[in-house]
Amino acid sequence: MQRDLAPDVLRGFALLGILVVNIQFMGLNSDQGARGEWTQGFANGSATFLIAALFAGKFYLLFSFLFGYSSNYVIQNNRSNRARWIKRCFVLIAFGALHFTFLWHGDIIFLYGLFGLLLTFFFLRADRTIVIWSRVVFSISAVFIVLFGLLTIIIEYLLKEDLGVTTESSLDVILQNGTFLESIPARIEVWLLSISSGIFLQGGLAFAAFLLGLRLARSNFLSSPINKAANSRLMIKGLFFGLPIQVVAAAVLLRNEQAAEPSESIYLVALFISFVSAPLLSMFYVGVIRKLVEEKPRLVLWLMPAGKMSLTIYISQSVVTSLIFGPWGLGLFQALQTWQVFLLAFAIWLILSYLAAQWLKKFNQGPLEKLVSSLTRNR
Repeated sequence: MQRDLAPDVLRGFALLGILVVNIQFMGLNSDQGARGEWTQGFANGSATFLIAALFAGKFYLLFSFLFGYSSNYVIQNNRSNRARWIKRCFVLIAFGALHFTFLWHGDIIFLYGLFGLLLTFFFLRADRTIVIWSRVVFSISAVFIVLFGLLTIIIEYLLKEDLGVTTESSLDVILQNGTFLESIPARIEVWLLSISSGIFLQGGLAFAAFLLGLRLARSNFLSSPINKAANSRLMIKGLFFGLPIQVVAAAVLLRNEQAAEPSESIYLVALFISFVSAPLLSMFYVGVIRKLVEEKPRLVLWLMPAGKMSLTIYISQSVVTSLIFGPWGLGLFQALQTWQVFLLAFAIWLILSYLAAQWLKKFNQGPLEKLVSSLTRNR
């Protein structure tokens, strides 16, 4: 079978967006990211605005969509393949636990493994059932997010209560002058504190993207040839409905963060609006990649190696940033500005993408992909 090009290209592209969002928590503030002082000035403000408008909330949805899409390659509508998928999910859970313990407290692999187990119940369901459930899960998540946003406004403005957001975690202190061993319990603590909010804000939307990917894989949505007219409509809807909402939400968020007395409720509402409407801009990104793969493949096929080695690249991003920002490496945590870590994310992604291309000239799979395949293949 010939491997589809678009999924790998999209996955390689998504790795950039994920790193751009994550690096602000890796290099500036492990709990809050680019907020407060890190948004001051034109350069920092511009970087914060671009991250919020174009990256935050959009690329993890792309990655989630592709996770669901790729699950169909494993299952192939065959009940006997579910055991392999379940083993794969447990391996991802183990990888994720190691990842958030030793490298990156914002790990998503662990949650993908958990939600992947839940996805098992939908593999042999009818298309209509999957579509209904994806809409229900997305709608319920969106409603809860909106209600929570309204609640924060009520608490802050009507009840005059301070939301009590902390600005520095114990991990921040260790990343400035601690040791690698000291960072482990602090990293786990931050992960445990953030996991509930992560599931609330992103879990339902991610699982809805899983279901959508599973459904569209059955119709070979990312395979050539594509329906160019339908793809153009997808791009238009995503751009002209999604981009204005993201721009407004990012502008409100930035203006609030640069104010003398930022409002936590305004920040959260702007963030929630951005996340709920993020699928629109994600649709646009998917449409653009599909169009380029179909019409101008030379512009984007260089992204394929990173996409084929997405697990290896994702973990490698954490290894590289740990060595850059940790005191056991270059010790640059909180030593760079927001705009600098923003550009650094592009540099890291480009270097790792190049190394992935060189690796695949000699090997068929990335090292971690080979390990997962070895642990989960049917024997």
